Amino acid sequence: MMSSALVAGCLALSLTTSAALPSAQEGQVLVNAEDIPVEVALTEDMRGWRRVSSRQVAEGTGPFWLRTRVDVPPREAGAPTPALALSVLGSWEAWWDGKPLGRNGQVGRTLAEEVPGRVDAQLPLPPELSAPGPHVLTVRVSAHQLGFQPVGTLHHLRVGEAASLARGRMLGLVPALCTLGALVLMALYHLARVRLTRGGLATLLLGLLCLAATALVLLEAWRGLANYPYPMQAVRLRLLATAVLAVAALLPATVHAAFGEPHGWLRWTGLGLGLLSLGFVPGFDDKNSISLSASLVVSTVLVVRAWRRGEPGALGALAGLGFAGTLYLLDPWGFSERGFFLAFGGLLLCLTVVHAQQQRRQQERLESATRSAERLQLELLKRSLQPHFLMNTLGALSEWVETEPAQAVRFIEALGAAYRHLLAVSGERTIPLARELELCRAHLDVMGCRQGTAFHLETEGVDLEAPVPPALLHTLLENAFSHNRYVSPHTFRLQGSLIAEGARPRRCYTFLAPLGTGPRQGGGDGTGSRYLRARLEEAFPGAWRLQDGPTEAGWTTRVEVPA
Repeated sequence: MMSSALVAGCLALSLTTSAALPSAQEGQVLVNAEDIPVEVALTEDMRGWRRVSSRQVAEGTGPFWLRTRVDVPPREAGAPTPALALSVLGSWEAWWDGKPLGRNGQVGRTLAEEVPGRVDAQLPLPPELSAPGPHVLTVRVSAHQLGFQPVGTLHHLRVGEAASLARGRMLGLVPALCTLGALVLMALYHLARVRLTRGGLATLLLGLLCLAATALVLLEAWRGLANYPYPMQAVRLRLLATAVLAVAALLPATVHAAFGEPHGWLRWTGLGLGLLSLGFVPGFDDKNSISLSASLVVSTVLVVRAWRRGEPGALGALAGLGFAGTLYLLDPWGFSERGFFLAFGGLLLCLTVVHAQQQRRQQERLESATRSAERLQLELLKRSLQPHFLMNTLGALSEWVETEPAQAVRFIEALGAAYRHLLAVSGERTIPLARELELCRAHLDVMGCRQGTAFHLETEGVDLEAPVPPALLHTLLENAFSHNRYVSPHTFRLQGSLIAEGARPRRCYTFLAPLGTGPRQGGGDGTGSRYLRARLEEAFPGAWRLQDGPTEAGWTTRVEVPA
């Protein structure tokens, strides 16, 4: 009789008070910032209570009180007793329709008294007080160990079957964890390419971007997987903000490197620094949302510019950015928590496909340039060993042997040195400039012996360790002797300089072949010129420039390659 009366009394109390209480389903709760006695908190006395949004409960360290109406959904006969899932950043103890329900940690008036509770908790409801309909939930909270002041400390409040609540929580993690595996594989693939095949800057940045996205997805899933004590929430949020800023900075940097933005490096660097300055924006959610939106906007601008320049793969990257931007616009403030794993998973997949296509095209171009260079190299060698050259050389050598043995020895040594240098560098993709100059000076000695005069090569401002394609300058010398007749001493000049404009510094070589006598001047578009272009493409795919033409001093050839 007494228990029945108690149940009836509590139920009557809940029905009378719940009519005036805000409902948790409506996102409203009552808050009392004073640590009033339990007996007073459980009565209908409304003095000191105020209505606030459940997302904006932020009463400091407490202890403070929360009260709201919770509706228990209907259930079939024989169904398990429902449970209460409650997520509060703090330690708390709860009452259900005036009856103690349970606690999470230990509420304390001071830091020493408090024992931290878990960030998420689930408590079974009393069977006698779990009838479908409205009920009153009263919670006492303290948060002395939070470490920051959030916008709201009440994150989640729901009633349902315990197994269903747990299953829903885990199912929400499945897509993120599946994306996590794909992101890890993409990151390892790109970083392995950097390590094993010496991939470029775009490959490295794409790998780091995948790692940063992996960290962000993992940090978002950490709460659901670990259910840590609530003081760890501050650590998780700070790590999460760091991962968001890393993703936001690396995305436009990756796009910039992938499509070789030719202008405005300082401008994009300024935007990147501005992006990093978002770290000083108060509030984790606002900071994360603004960072990701700014990153998507900057990246989209870069890709649109690349598309207008006709860069291959720009449309694929634009499609990925459009997909990510659409998901962001659907839920801007919850994007990093819900839509990010899907949006950036799709975006990074698009960028990976685009990057793979770019690498394949570059490899095909490299193979074509290599085949062309090898074919042209054979043609150049044939030209060096042509019968007319051999006949003249052997005739001159026979005469020198009889009349000027010393000159014959000098010529044999010069010819041997020239072919020895040519043989040593012919199989290389690039060689140090010092070795190329040795080959050129050996060739000038041969031509000096043949034409009975002296030729010199002067250099200025060159880096002897800088890589150049083999026989680059040697071919320019051969072109000069093919198109000119030199009957007096002449000096060839090579001037080097460093161009620091744009995103990547470049080396510039200016080669001057002096004027001579002969039927025509210049370089033309013969075997030698085609060999130069093929060798430059092989050594620096798509990143070189060759210009030549007549000047008052002679024929000038200007070559630009990456520094």
